Amino acid sequence: MKPTYEAGMHIRYGGTGICLIERIEEMPFPGELPTRLCYVLKPIHNVGMEISVPVDNETLCAKMQPLRSKDEIDRMLETAIQDEPLQWNADRKQRNTEFRKILAGGDAPMLLKMIHCILIQQAVLKETGKHLSGMDDNMRRDAIRMLNEEFVFSLGLSPEEASTYIYHKLNQK
Repeated sequence: MKPTYEAGMHIRYGGTGICLIERIEEMPFPGELPTRLCYVLKPIHNVGMEISVPVDNETLCAKMQPLRSKDEIDRMLETAIQDEPLQWNADRKQRNTEFRKILAGGDAPMLLKMIHCILIQQAVLKETGKHLSGMDDNMRRDAIRMLNEEFVFSLGLSPEEASTYIYHKLNQK
């Protein structure tokens, strides 16, 4: 199978975040074939880590996505607030499971929907003098951290500016 991406490109890789495709090379692999052509990824925030993704593995390659442009990011943010938000699950354990799946998937539109859902609940609680649970606030922060990485990289913003950018866009509804 011919590689879709080239060495030297930056991409998003599932829940790992932004990675540099350091090289594409034949690597020893267990199984029928002695070697397989692989993308060798280096996460930008964990340079000691190396991820080998076989070029012929459609499932793993599907986790590799090009970085978004500013226009794509703005459209994604607008869509997130125009679409029906995730419904707040009153069952804490079920909500925790749902949010963890979203975080593990690393899908930016779903992360935005999750953040939006939490911000809506935070506003509801604030009206009654209550606060989000630590778990929900941590989930919100983790989702923003994951999005910040791409926003910082693609938009040339500082981490603080990226957080503010996301927060203001999602609070426009």
